[in-house]
Amino acid sequence: MKKMEAVIRVERLRLVQKRIKELKIGGIILHASGWSKSRELHARYRGLPVSYDLIPVAKVEVIVPDDKIDLVVNTIKESARTGEVGDGVIVVSNLESFINIATMDDSEKQFE
Repeated sequence: MKKMEAVIRVERLRLVQKRIKELKIGGIILHASGWSKSRELHARYRGLPVSYDLIPVAKVEVIVPDDKIDLVVNTIKESARTGEVGDGVIVVSNLESFINIATMDDSEKQFE
């Protein structure tokens, strides 16, 4: 199993969430604030340039079976991308174990 984390624009969250649900993948969605490598972003507000450093972002964490990770990553890339700086990042890592506390089940069958 893999753990996929994506930090995306808040305004793209609903679309990403909808697409993940269509794939029948469960997930956790967290809101956060952050900054990019440059730490200072420039945007336009009512036609005027505005600089800011902490911006609202959405962090999506999803536990995914190995055979579906490429599908989930591609779905998020397509759903979250605007083509602008600040679209976000996706990180995929190996998951050592996963235990459902309610059922005490630690098998991958929960994801099938």
